[in-house]
Amino acid sequence: MKRTFELNFEDMMNISKKDLLLSISSSEGRTVMAETDVAKQPIVYGVSNPELAAAFGADMITLNLFDFNAPFIFGIDDKDLAISDASDMVNKSAEIQKILRRNSADRDYIRKIKNVVGRLLGVNMEPVPKNTNYCEGRKLNKKNLEKASELGFDYIVITGNPKTGITNEDILKGIEEAADVLGDKAVIIAGKMHGAGSDNIYDPKVLQDFSKAGADIILIGAPGTIPGLDFELCRRQISAVHETGKMALTAIGTSQEGANLNVIQDMALMSKMAGADIQHIGDAGYGGIALPENISALSIAIRGKRHTYRRMAYSLRK
Repeated sequence: MKRTFELNFEDMMNISKKDLLLSISSSEGRTVMAETDVAKQPIVYGVSNPELAAAFGADMITLNLFDFNAPFIFGIDDKDLAISDASDMVNKSAEIQKILRRNSADRDYIRKIKNVVGRLLGVNMEPVPKNTNYCEGRKLNKKNLEKASELGFDYIVITGNPKTGITNEDILKGIEEAADVLGDKAVIIAGKMHGAGSDNIYDPKVLQDFSKAGADIILIGAPGTIPGLDFELCRRQISAVHETGKMALTAIGTSQEGANLNVIQDMALMSKMAGADIQHIGDAGYGGIALPENISALSIAIRGKRHTYRRMAYSLRK
């Protein structure tokens, strides 16, 4: 099986859940995931943030704040609208609504986005507590899980954005529901990269519970991203995950994705030494994406320029 940084365009368009997990495992800790906020205007006019993340070396692109009831990705869906500011958004609201209706009815919407981005695509889904006032299209529920499977997402990430109040128990229940709905259709990644308005996760047993509930990959914070989460604790957490036969992902999701290059490189090396199978970098740099050079810096730190440049070049192949 090819390693993730060797997968070409055709491989990514057709990979199964089983082969994706095998590809990640075969990569020996050298898989890069970048998260992008698709509800924001991209930082570079004329190109979407997911495309930019792909161009700077990411293998996997996670869409944050994606609305299953109103699918829309800035930089792709608005390419013919020439929106430059808030007044343009208001003036062209009728055209945007037309696009939203079209996208909502398109069962191949995400497959078409994959064809543009050329990467493995996933989506954040949030198991917010009941009676929480939160966008319905972003919640983890049966209806949205079925849509994620139908649209062709390669994976989902069960986690919580800041101030959502999502607890460990919420995540556990979300994993169980996702495993029941998705089966072998999509990889399930679950965990927390920060408190999400609730507690941070320090106890390795909690991570093992996530694994046993049906998550394929467990998400934890990278060393240095959460108070008290150092290399040793990260190593123990990852070891606990590996004991269950599952893989671990370390995440930079505390706005440090906008830090200096040396900070990113240090976190990347510590995560790799701790045993991470995937390394994630979040969307809180500028405008819904990490600083693009930080994506490539993370990639170079854990797999060198040769594999990073291959991945960057493969974004051009179709």
